[in-house]
Amino acid sequence: MDRVIRARGLLLAVASTALVSGCGSAQPDTPELPELPPLGSVLVAAAVTAAPESDSNRLRGLLLDEANLPPNFTALPPRADLPQGVTASASGASPTNPAECAVLLTPLGAQRHDALAQASIHYAGPSFSSIDIDAASYSGEALADAFSEAQAIVRRCARYSGADDSDTRVDYRVGGLAQPPAGDASTAFQVRTSSDGLILGSSVAIVQVGSTLAQVAVTAPESVDPGVLSALTAAQVRRLRGVAGP
Repeated sequence: MDRVIRARGLLLAVASTALVSGCGSAQPDTPELPELPPLGSVLVAAAVTAAPESDSNRLRGLLLDEANLPPNFTALPPRADLPQGVTASASGASPTNPAECAVLLTPLGAQRHDALAQASIHYAGPSFSSIDIDAASYSGEALADAFSEAQAIVRRCARYSGADDSDTRVDYRVGGLAQPPAGDASTAFQVRTSSDGLILGSSVAIVQVGSTLAQVAVTAPESVDPGVLSALTAAQVRRLRGVAGP
């Protein structure tokens, strides 16, 4: 839910800028969220032959750093993600409808109880953009289940809604996203988040590298260039495989 809350914060920041530039003019009517492409086929995880990573600190060191990102992205201070297996509604956050969709944009390791190691990092960029990366390591069978479950949640949450702490409604629409294959198996989707007449776009890739699942999400007030996500995903795969370079 951390990404969802921060997406709402981005919407508020954009709204504040719009009000300043418009000298206090009235808020626009809430736009209709666009229709998105259908989701692609459900993919099966590749067989895991290597031992899983069990050290979260070591896994954290394999996530992309600022040298791998587009210009002017800065790492945000570390913060605690939701405990493993705990949904946002159970933790006291604003309710999501349907409730299970609260986990859609949370780190993969927080969505299940069986990750052996997990790590995440969050970057803020220009024009209220952000990049969020997380990874979780599993045993072979658990990884296959986690990959399948992550895709199932996306499909069950094609449309959902939530609210921030002030009970302002936030609407979400989920659709497919074409991306080149990456890692041992990969899938991608996109999310449109709407509140108070403003829309954010998020492009998300989930990729398997051995015993690890990584999730890369790029969010911006305008549509995200698909090439940015594919480049970041490819770079994250190289890092997880221990390949030197950007």
